[in-house]
Amino acid sequence: MSLNIIYIITSGDSLHHDNLLANFKSFQSVQIMKGYDIVGDVHGHALLLERLLGKLGYETENNSFHHPLGRKIIFVGDLINRGPDSVKVLRLIQRMHDQKQAFCVLGNHEFRLLQQYVKDPYSIEMKFLEFIPWIKTLPFFLEFPEFRVVHAAWHFSSIEKLKNQNVENEDFIRSTIHPDSEFKNAIKIILQGIKVPIPSEITYLDRFAIKRKKARIRWWEKNKRMLNGTNIFPACKKLISAEFENKGEQFCEYYSKEEKIVFFGHYCLPEYEPKVINNLVCLDGCVTCNQTLWGYQYHKREIATSERLVRTN
Repeated sequence: MSLNIIYIITSGDSLHHDNLLANFKSFQSVQIMKGYDIVGDVHGHALLLERLLGKLGYETENNSFHHPLGRKIIFVGDLINRGPDSVKVLRLIQRMHDQKQAFCVLGNHEFRLLQQYVKDPYSIEMKFLEFIPWIKTLPFFLEFPEFRVVHAAWHFSSIEKLKNQNVENEDFIRSTIHPDSEFKNAIKIILQGIKVPIPSEITYLDRFAIKRKKARIRWWEKNKRMLNGTNIFPACKKLISAEFENKGEQFCEYYSKEEKIVFFGHYCLPEYEPKVINNLVCLDGCVTCNQTLWGYQYHKREIATSERLVRTN
């Protein structure tokens, strides 16, 4: 069974970590680390990924990348679709993962691919078939001693519900397609965030001027009965004075500033939207639209800061 928690030891610990490294693939690993770099949604942009890895200090070796100081890379999911070369992205990240240079969590695009595969293996694009066994090894989320990683929202009750589930089990994946699935809502929240309906009398346009009937809200805030544009993520300035009732079926769970730093992606943030909010770091700057891939250089025992952000341009 694939678990979602990583435990780290330092070189001074007495555990013999070589044997523990064998469990890396199942994400039950314990190993010496020199630091981490977290990368946002790649969405098939292989050239931008290679450029960002270079800016983060990674070097090419055996058709892969490694860091000379022993740092490891972590991907927040949504590796595929939209960009020009999803296969090259998958091949590179899988190779880094197999060589124990990278961690990766599932994004909604990867999970949707798995759902499509278990419904009908012949319905997915042939180019993705070879990667299905590897994608099945990826966890929904990761928890390290000092920080957490999830694709869209660290929602405590949903995390709890999914902590013993893994996508190597096709029966589990198949069950999530059923409307009455006990896991469907939890997966939707952690991989897509929390959405609320927008009243018909209010016009909500997303950052691409597309009219939406629902809006994604700031999942880390306390649940509110009344909302406006400041509660939407990214914020909608045109709706700041347009207060409306929260009639959503999903509920926020307060993520305190005292909690661990959490890294996530998914929200396609415009250039002006802060990527770091207290102990929250969103690394999705909409790579397809802005042609910018974002990363974060994490150093041990420090607070989240925008000074650690790294971008391709």
